[in-house]
Parts: sequence; structure tokens; C-alpha cells
Amino acid sequence: MKKTVLVLLALIFVVGLQNNFAQEKKMSRAEKKAAEKKQEEAEWLLLKKKLEDKSFVFKANILNTTRGTVTLDPRINFLIVNDKEGTLQMASGYGGGQNGIGGYTVNAIVDNYKVTTGKPGKVINVNLILMPHGGQGVVSQPLNISITAFSFESVRLTIGSGRKFLQGEIVNTENSGVFKGNTPN
Repeated sequence: MKKTVLVLLALIFVVGLQNNFAQEKKMSRAEKKAAEKKQEEAEWLLLKKKLEDKSFVFKANILNTTRGTVTLDPRINFLIVNDKEGTLQMASGYGGGQNGIGGYTVNAIVDNYKVTTGKPGKVINVNLILMPHGGQGVVSQPLNISITAFSFESVRLTIGSGRKFLQGEIVNTENSGVFKGNTPN
């Protein structure tokens, strides 16, 4: 008799646990979705703040042209914005060029910096002008730059007219891992 009662109690306990786990699983899906949405919003706010603070590195990994796409090395193809100073570097990595790594490096003053946003979670647009310091050779004219950021990992940068654009990511200036080539002067 005692064994029967113990088995019955154990069975009731196991069934109760199964029902409890099923309810937790149903609730966890809704909670998981809410947590993901909260995480995305927090990341968007952090990205917006980083762009508004003018302290970031855009690392390009793809160049899109009218003829197709080219994979780039993000360590040597980047835009650094650090308050009023900026550096744009484009390179092939094969040596030569103005910067010694197959391209050019331009140190400049950041001017006309404007950030525009819509609703949280939507696109963040940044427009700026890079005014190269004198005597930098290859690039001496102001460069109009547009940045369209969907997230830290999905960013588009356009220089000038917009027929060619770069795709990449936004990272911190402290641990960007970029290699800056030589600059004249």
C-alpha cells in the first residue's frame, strides 16, 4: 500500500513538473522575443550615441561599383572620426602608392557633421565633409561623405557622387585593429 501511494505521488510530481516545463517553454518564446527586441533597441541607441559623439571607426570590407563588388581588407580600408579630426584610408595592400600600402591616406578636419535619425531601430544617417590638411598630394579637395547605418555590422559609406560605395561595420576607436599607412607631411 505504501509503495502504491509513493508511486502515485511520484507520478503526480513528474506530471506536474512536465506541465511546469511546458508552460516555461511557451513563456520563454514570448520572453525571448521581447528580450531580443530590447537588445536590438539598446544596440541601436549605443550606435546612435557613438555616431553623435563623433568617436568611431568605419571598417570597409566590400567596395560596390557599377561593375560589381570587390572584397577589401578592413584593417587597411577605413574612416576614423575622432571629434574634429578624421582619417580616410583606401589601400590594396600590395605596396606602393602614396601611403606605402597601395593607396592613399588622408588626414583631415571633420566639418559639417550632421546625424539624422528616425524612429528607434531605423536607419541612422550621417553626413560630413573631410577637409584634407594641406600638402597631402593625391587628395586635396574636400570629400563629401555619407554614412547610412542600419546596425554596427551593417553600414554603408558613400564618398562623393554615390556610384561607388563601401560596406562595412562601425567599431570602437580604441580596439579597431586598423593599420594606418604613411601620410605626406
